[in-house]
Amino acid sequence: MCIHIKNCSICNDPIEDINKALLRKIRKGAMKFPGSKKEEMKKIHALAFKFSNEKICEYCYLREMAKLTTIMRIKAMESTKP
Repeated sequence: MCIHIKNCSICNDPIEDINKALLRKIRKGAMKFPGSKKEEMKKIHALAFKFSNEKICEYCYLREMAKLTTIMRIKAMESTKP
């Protein structure tokens, strides 16, 4: 029996087994994700699909998600400055 190990498309590390029910919930949530013209929101949507389709590992998913949400927070703070 041949076991195929998937590698992360970002860091190239092997992707660990993840709860399939959790992945389905993430994919379902991403499908309901509201459309937005903001670049970061589109990237978050794509990131959720990549993770739920096991194209990227959990570490890279969380790291990229943190980066994108930080960018969004910084932009929000800049837009509210007097």
